[in-house]
Amino acid sequence: MHELLDRYAEILGQMKKENFSLGEDRYSGVFLPIAFDDYWSADFKVMHIGRETAGWNTNNSRNTLGRIFAANQMGNIRQLVDEAVKRYRDHLPFEPDGKLKTTSRSRFKQYYFRIAKELGLAPTSLIYGNLFAWDYDRKSPLGRPQTELNAVSDISLKLLATQIKFFEPDAIVFSTGRDGIDGYIKQLFIDHFDRYETTNLNPGKMWEFQARKMTCFRIAHPRAQRGHQQYRAEVIQRLKAIRAGRS
Repeated sequence: MHELLDRYAEILGQMKKENFSLGEDRYSGVFLPIAFDDYWSADFKVMHIGRETAGWNTNNSRNTLGRIFAANQMGNIRQLVDEAVKRYRDHLPFEPDGKLKTTSRSRFKQYYFRIAKELGLAPTSLIYGNLFAWDYDRKSPLGRPQTELNAVSDISLKLLATQIKFFEPDAIVFSTGRDGIDGYIKQLFIDHFDRYETTNLNPGKMWEFQARKMTCFRIAHPRAQRGHQQYRAEVIQRLKAIRAGRS
């Protein structure tokens, strides 16, 4: 894992302060996933990726981009990486008796648990990721000035590409929605994985494609209704079929 954390630190070290309006620095803490032990022993590896965090490491004041620039200047960015990784370890809550709590008010997390349950995997066997490594004021950074958004997306896609290459999942589910997002997913695979190939497309509902040896899906955010439920179920059935075809 040290290799992954070193790469995280290297990428964050590439951030340029002049690309951001730090007078309006309402960014969350940086989102940096790691794998639990169960992931490495799973016979079928899945990443479930959202659009952006929702106040990640904000309530404890371990947020803002300014902290990253300060850490880079002081030469202790790895300390901030370790802090972000510790926060990630806590994203799955445990009861006092040590039992994992698998209920959540978050529709995204509910679907995360559903994927795990229907595949017969422990929730700790999945990787939770995000397309954008930060949220802005608990919302998407898509509304930020273009230069700033370009910088956020560039670093975020580098971080996500690093995660995908390190974790080598069999399948990726992007529960991100389509509006303003598909271009970033395409950019991720063109810039960092050479290419992707669409295998099934239902406009506005579900997009299935292949990249490397991975099967990837992009569907609406799990809170979306109006017919999107059937596509969430279809993705799970496709995951089961892909898994069965490998045995």
